[in-house]
Formats: sequence, C-alpha cells, structure tokens
Amino acid sequence: MARRRAGMARAGLALQSAVVEELLVRGVILRLLWRTFGPVVAFAASAALFGLGHAFNPGATVMSVVCIALEAGIMLGALYALTGRLWMSIGVHGAWNFTQGYVFGAAVSGGNFGPSLARSIAHTDANVWLSGGGFGPEASLPALLVCTAVGLVALWLAKRAGRFGHNTAA
Repeated sequence: MARRRAGMARAGLALQSAVVEELLVRGVILRLLWRTFGPVVAFAASAALFGLGHAFNPGATVMSVVCIALEAGIMLGALYALTGRLWMSIGVHGAWNFTQGYVFGAAVSGGNFGPSLARSIAHTDANVWLSGGGFGPEASLPALLVCTAVGLVALWLAKRAGRFGHNTAA
C-alpha cells in the first residue's frame, strides 16, 4: 500500500511539473508568439526558452539545454500544434517525467524522483552524449534523435492538417 501511495505521489509530481511547464511554454508563450510572429518564430523561440528554462537544473550542460530545446521543445510544441489542445503535450510531458524518473529511476532534468521500480545509473565510463550523465537520458544523443524525429513527424502531420496558418494557434 505504501509503495502504491508513493507511486501516486510521484505521478502527481510528474504531472504537476508537466502542467505548469506546458501551460506557461505552450499555452502562453508559444500561442502569443505564434499570433504575433507566426509559427516559425514561435516554435524556435518557445523551444529555446524551454531549453534555457532547464539551464540551472542540477547537472545541466550546454548539451542538455540544446537537447531539451530541440527534442522536447519541438516535440511537445508539435503535438500541441497538431491537436490544438494542451492535453497532448501535458500528457506526453508528464508520462516522460514519470516513466524516466519513477519507472526507470533515471534523473529527470537533473532531478531525482526518489525510489523507483527499476534503478538506472549513468556509468562514469560511458560517454555523456550517450547516457545524458547526471542530467538524465534526455540530455543524450539517442533521446535527441528519437524525440526530435517524433516532433518532426508531428510537425509534418500538423502541416498536412492545415494547422500552420499565421493565427491558427488554438
């Protein structure tokens, strides 16, 4: 019972940070920039700000900031653009944090979620660009490639769906 409560608390923490970050970055910044400057500027600026927002987290590096900006900034923004709703980017963001931190026990943006179902430790002899180091897997080249690819596919789908008019940010 205690383990179940701990899991629920960690799910709440993962979802809380996702809600706050997505409301601010996608719900406010991306939307305002999109309406003012169009989608290209909005995506570039909001992704950069999202990456910079993680620059002072424990274990942050230039690589981690760039990775967060590209992989999460593009992917989460593209999911918002595709659906026109924040629930998708909030859900994916929260699921990422929960799975990475509580299920696999890896650092989440440099933070530690505490006890987890599995235990993931970045080996000191592994290249940081492969493991993400102390910041966590989201600062790794594999995560960058996979998440950016998902984001680009979502952008392509959004474009095909006609979601990129100058003022179409929901």
